[in-house]
Amino acid sequence: MKTERFQIITPSAREDYRDLVRGLTKAAWPEFMLHDAVASENWHELLDRFADYQLALYDAESERVAAMGNSFPLQWEGPFENLPEGGWDWAFVEAVNNHKQNIAPNIQCAIQVVIREDYQGQGLSTKVLQALHGIGESKGFKNLIVPVRPNEKSEYPLISMDDYITWKREDGLPFDAWLRVHVRLGGKIIKTCDESKVIRGTPAEWEEWTDIKFPQSGRYIIPGALNPIEMNIEEDEGIYNEPNVWMAHTIP
Repeated sequence: MKTERFQIITPSAREDYRDLVRGLTKAAWPEFMLHDAVASENWHELLDRFADYQLALYDAESERVAAMGNSFPLQWEGPFENLPEGGWDWAFVEAVNNHKQNIAPNIQCAIQVVIREDYQGQGLSTKVLQALHGIGESKGFKNLIVPVRPNEKSEYPLISMDDYITWKREDGLPFDAWLRVHVRLGGKIIKTCDESKVIRGTPAEWEEWTDIKFPQSGRYIIPGALNPIEMNIEEDEGIYNEPNVWMAHTIP
């Protein structure tokens, strides 16, 4: 019997899980995205508190991880239309605080699906997202929420996210490829969250992260960013507010 090439692996099933996924996030994102304060403080919690909600897609042929999905549980009682502007950062902090306070979760939130560059374009993001659905179903959750980072928005940094999510192809599906993956799996666009990640740094740090010089204060377009960043030389600070899109899935 032929073994499936791509296999779902979990932290509980593989003792070497941490080693297998190490560096995958760093390799997939622009350098500046790795300096979000909330992520820096809490990333270890994914495996320390929420190991049951993590998974990876293992390539049995090359014996390495091709993709990874990260999620956690939290409590949300309001309508999805009221989900916070804080998006990604809010969800991570809320999940950790809920766990520390023994607040029973009632919903799953996914915060990342990352595909190794040489595996992109093979439909693996759909496999990972479906597997995340499976985790939520196994935990008895009815919904999955996601602060989605539309992967083609960086090509249109001067367009507002509110406008961008209205763009459609001729077939009626979203213009953005990552939004299309979610919609095809039943995800619904709820609204934008315009401060999903807030990244702060000095001009020197931003120059290191982007290889761009910032001679004066103002707005700058940087590769990989969904919006321009605001650089204030006088205050010695550059701020990037990342907009994401709240989407909700009904878990089968």
